Amino acid sequence: MDTDLKTFRDFLMQYNIVTEQCFGACVNDMTTRTVSEKEEKCSTFCLDKYLKMTQRMSLRFQEHQMMNSEANGGPVGK
Repeated sequence: MDTDLKTFRDFLMQYNIVTEQCFGACVNDMTTRTVSEKEEKCSTFCLDKYLKMTQRMSLRFQEHQMMNSEANGGPVGK
């Protein structure tokens, strides 16, 4: 249960960091209540890029772990 809570807390921290970065990079006009099309597209692109980067890093990390395991003579697989 503690690991589930920690995982959820870590997810929320990452979500907040990405939200702040994308908001800061994309939302520049605070004089209106509505989000402009340009700001919305920028935010969507920012989040999409972050998600793709995270997925790619995860795959590379898995590959690295497998190579280390093979080099150390350990079992390969799940």
